Amino acid sequence: MKKNVLKKTAKLIKEIWMILPFFLALYCYYPVFLTQANRRYPLLDAIYEALRIYRGFTSSGVEVGALLEIARYMALAAVVRILIALFSKAEDLINWLKLRTTRSTVVYGDSEYAGYLFESLPPSQRIRGGKRFIAGASRYLLMFSEDEKNIAFFHAHYRQIKDQNVYIMLNGVSGQNIDNPRITAFSIAENCARWYWRTYPVLANEKIAVIGFGDIGSNLLLYGLQVNLIDPAQHMEYHIFGDSGEFRKEHIELDKMAPDEIFFHESGVPDYAHMAEYDRIILCGDGDANRNIRTLSKLLAALPQTQQVYVYAPDGDIISSLFGADRVTCFGSACEIATIDMILNQKSMEAARMQHEYYTARYGGLPWEKLDSFTRYSNISSSDYMYVTDRLLAEGVPVETLAELEHIRWCRFYYLHNWKYAPETDAARRLHRCLVPFAELSEEDKKKDIEAIQSKKLQK
Repeated sequence: MKKNVLKKTAKLIKEIWMILPFFLALYCYYPVFLTQANRRYPLLDAIYEALRIYRGFTSSGVEVGALLEIARYMALAAVVRILIALFSKAEDLINWLKLRTTRSTVVYGDSEYAGYLFESLPPSQRIRGGKRFIAGASRYLLMFSEDEKNIAFFHAHYRQIKDQNVYIMLNGVSGQNIDNPRITAFSIAENCARWYWRTYPVLANEKIAVIGFGDIGSNLLLYGLQVNLIDPAQHMEYHIFGDSGEFRKEHIELDKMAPDEIFFHESGVPDYAHMAEYDRIILCGDGDANRNIRTLSKLLAALPQTQQVYVYAPDGDIISSLFGADRVTCFGSACEIATIDMILNQKSMEAARMQHEYYTARYGGLPWEKLDSFTRYSNISSSDYMYVTDRLLAEGVPVETLAELEHIRWCRFYYLHNWKYAPETDAARRLHRCLVPFAELSEEDKKKDIEAIQSKKLQK
């Protein structure tokens, strides 16, 4: 009750403020104009001059006293308020027009990534969300700096956005656990890993060192295992320097990544004298810029002049200015990983949908909208691997070999989600009969993998 009274009182004061300068000026002008013989219509002249005060003018024939001066400044303040209100209405009109488009997108959030994402959207579609909720958009992106803020916003406006497409930044929640197809959870770490392997792909067997195993490091390993597949007989080595205890508890089938191997070095401190043995060194100590700089300095002192070091550095200019760009390659800046393509991941999503529809048209199954989140992301993992498949196809790699690689990738996705082999598939218990080497598959299952590659060729 008190809040309503206060709101009504505040509104009344604003309205009085708008018209009070007019009556104060009228009070000052009218008595003076009555005494002037040349005034045929003193009241109309007084009204006219009282209106002119909103432009900051006073009558030349009247002495400007304190009251009239107060009225003039109050009038100017009222005009400023009117202009601000008109500007706000104009902005509301522009936003209303944008909301009529099929891809209207409202971006909420206080993180730097929200700003970069907003700038990457077409001007005709983007709306920057402030304190008030903007209803009627096709898409909502929640990109506050903390997970709790994103969840709180989603909870507060759930009724308005539950039937819209919502993209929510959650660094502590995997998007693969979100069942609602209209809600896409994403993390900067996932996008960063996806961007890194696409930009700096593996082209031959490599011995890879990942120094620092927080969110960035763990996602680099997860995505690397799924996309760094170039030969069924390859042998990649991933050496992890950092605390991997929780990661290994979460992923209990890591020994199934053959022919690749993963080595965990729990100390987190590399042996600098032997770092030259690695083909690729990725430094990604999350959130500790000072430690990254110290480690990088030691690495560069121990490595040959020709060896590159990849450094996760959202503020890469600082690293480059200290160590130069000839030996250090920085990645992870907001302008790289907060673009509309990276956040919405529309290309991978659409490719995954098309691949699923191609498959269901031949073998039946549920439509895309009714798939559980695990199956959807299995298809997305396959579409993420498509750029590798395209490259290998261009190099003349046989379709049968690509089908085997696709099967290895499929198995890894399942193993990374703790599925096991069993003679009979039981999704509820995470058991699948196809978790075997490609050579042990039935001819029918091999044919399905080959058709999966062919479906990707048709999508190009």
